[in-house]
Amino acid sequence: MNASTYSPDWTTNAGQLVVTPVIYANQTAIALSNQALTITWKRREGSGSEAVLAAGETVSGNVLTVNQNKLASVTSGLLTYIAYVAYADPDTGLTINAVADISFALIRTGENAKSAWISGEQVFKYTAAGAVSPAQITLTANLQNVTMGKWQYKTSSGTWTDYPTTSDNANITGTTLIVKPTHAIWVGESATLRITTSDNSIGDTTSIYKVTDGATGGQGNPGQNASVVFLTNENMTFAGTKDGKVAATTKTCNVVAYTGTAKVTPTVGTPTGMPSGMTVTVGSASNNEVPLTITIAANSTLDGSGQLNGVVNVPITSPVSTTLQIQWSKVNTGASGTTPVVFSLYAPQGTVFNNGEGSLTIQTAAYSGTTAISSGATYAWAKYTNGSWATISGQTGASLTVNGSDITGMASYKCTMTYSSKTYTDVITLIDKTDNYQADIDSTAGDIFKNTVGQTCLICRLWQNGAEVDPLKSTIYSATAPSSPATGDFYYKIDTTTPVTALMRYSGSAWVDVTSNATYKHEKTYKWYRRDKDGNPLDNGAVFATDKVIYVDGDDVTVKTVFVCEVE
Repeated sequence: MNASTYSPDWTTNAGQLVVTPVIYANQTAIALSNQALTITWKRREGSGSEAVLAAGETVSGNVLTVNQNKLASVTSGLLTYIAYVAYADPDTGLTINAVADISFALIRTGENAKSAWISGEQVFKYTAAGAVSPAQITLTANLQNVTMGKWQYKTSSGTWTDYPTTSDNANITGTTLIVKPTHAIWVGESATLRITTSDNSIGDTTSIYKVTDGATGGQGNPGQNASVVFLTNENMTFAGTKDGKVAATTKTCNVVAYTGTAKVTPTVGTPTGMPSGMTVTVGSASNNEVPLTITIAANSTLDGSGQLNGVVNVPITSPVSTTLQIQWSKVNTGASGTTPVVFSLYAPQGTVFNNGEGSLTIQTAAYSGTTAISSGATYAWAKYTNGSWATISGQTGASLTVNGSDITGMASYKCTMTYSSKTYTDVITLIDKTDNYQADIDSTAGDIFKNTVGQTCLICRLWQNGAEVDPLKSTIYSATAPSSPATGDFYYKIDTTTPVTALMRYSGSAWVDVTSNATYKHEKTYKWYRRDKDGNPLDNGAVFATDKVIYVDGDDVTVKTVFVCEVE
């Protein structure tokens, strides 16, 4: 406040605000330049109505750039940018809609308030073949009322050492740093970095990790699944008074671990590095997650009366051996600052479902200045469906439980809080990460006919996450019914004049065609197509057959015929 400056300063090239949407459809990243993608940007000041973008807010290639300090003129100190996304799926012809928003709050700090924090990605991902993505990570030092010192890394002996000077980082005293997997900073599969500043008590620390997929094995050896462990909330900010005192506060984050796609219970050691006034308690595992409760005693200064931040180390011994870090900071409000109301949504158990299973809870977090809002507020929830918000009937609490079965790919939820006659909204997006399907075609009599003579049954078998989906009802494929059947037995009846087969079930007294019976039929729909030896569609591109099992003989094959099965 005393310097009348803003950090970051959106009017500078280095500090301007750039908001980039990241779009996925059917687990596939969609380029922002994709012509099937449309993004409409809006803005909202405080609890006001949505409006079109203003001067200094421009969109290019669906990316929003702000080059003016727009928060300076917002009375409420809260500015939200909203992206309305529409994607025309080329496979289905349907338009998928989603919405996301990001809010920025202006905090008027006290005299000479100081802070520093590091922003940037934290994970290098390796495939089984050793390919790495991204090739490099750019970290940024965000400074307020301090000047940059330098970048350092922690060695295997625990000593802080200057970051190696390379062609990528000729000057390690700048506010940006390029990190590559080849840099000599790694201790095992992780690297711990920090920034120093002109104030020895102000700095920040971050960790970078290498995550590797399981190696592909030989025949009969599927390889090993990779394990990963992470925190659901690794960055925490505590609001202090102008005198640096923090109200009694409790926050929670969970330690979550996966081996492959299976959720496993991590083993968590005793956290270390807490300042005076802060305790971190490791709870009992629930739903394979270990909760960490962070408690701040009333009127704690967290080791001082000025701006502070630090790190709590959380040791993990399984499924991988590593140390996670909770980054915490304290922001003191200025004596003449206003009391802003900040409202946000978060998911304590994360935002990702696996294969539509289980449920997740969306939780509200609201503060009036440094005080959590626990009463006097009302809530309304809505889901973004078909391009508009649909109110969720009966949901008026401060949290919402969402079942994985309610999510198709991804879904956005909005909560509107009404407090002191004003409304505040936030949006959160939940994702269903469904394991990909794999289809194989089996032939009961090989794939070669001699002198145009031969016959076989083609079977489309479907797999997901190593398990067969919609399996065969029987291994009998015949033009005549089996003898001496038992009630409930199945077989596939072959019509040798067509590729059509029928799923037959013995009722106890007769064989019944249950191909279309909702109780007994196959779950998936199978569409077969043919192509000639040059890859050109046969049958004028029309469907050749529509069963899981089809009959093929020499009349269906000319020199070479390729059969393609499409599963829905």
